[in-house]
Amino acid sequence: LEPGWSSVLLTLEGADAIEARVFVVAGDVTFGLVSDIDDTVVVTALPRPFLAAWNTFVVNEHARRPVPGMPVLYDRLMAAHPGSPVVYLSTGAWNTVRTLDRFLSRNLYPRGTFLLTDWGPTPDRWFRSGQDHKQENLDRLAEEFPNVRWLLVGDDGQHDEERYRQFAEAHPENVAAIAIRQLTPGEAVLAGGRSQRETHGGTAPWVYGVDGAELAEQLAELGLLSTPRA
Repeated sequence: LEPGWSSVLLTLEGADAIEARVFVVAGDVTFGLVSDIDDTVVVTALPRPFLAAWNTFVVNEHARRPVPGMPVLYDRLMAAHPGSPVVYLSTGAWNTVRTLDRFLSRNLYPRGTFLLTDWGPTPDRWFRSGQDHKQENLDRLAEEFPNVRWLLVGDDGQHDEERYRQFAEAHPENVAAIAIRQLTPGEAVLAGGRSQRETHGGTAPWVYGVDGAELAEQLAELGLLSTPRA
């Protein structure tokens, strides 16, 4: 397949074939975007313990709203790095993927690949570890795309900073920068608090902002953004 988006047919014995979209990364691409979803690109005003159940059983994208400035930020990133992969890495369940895809499309986020997880019990625990899921998939991206340097975007609701710090220390050659969206006080309460980490290891630059505009200003200083459209 040629680099970029294509359609393929997926077949399973005894079931109807379905058409799916796949993104082929060109061999000369050296930049990619990894983005968290909840509290990073979408705001869902629910306490974090209820979020998994909401995402699984309610899945109403109209009850959500985009984080201000983030669609514009991601659009500028793709304009500056054409052909780059976009990966939405979340602890959300796979059966919400159509809902998430509609939400992101309607709010003008770039089309991307989803790396979600299964919701429910495992052989040794009631629920799967969302943090293990994120760490394993970040390591997988470094292994499968050794020449790509990722911009890692998340929020300061307790875990993203630690996961990204660990990845940056283990794979410094695969990190372009780390951008952390700072939650509002109300969002932080619903998320169960903020990360208390004050220092970051590794050589990757870190930027912080309350919305996409603040992050864009700092990422532009790092040379990762295109100029704004007229």
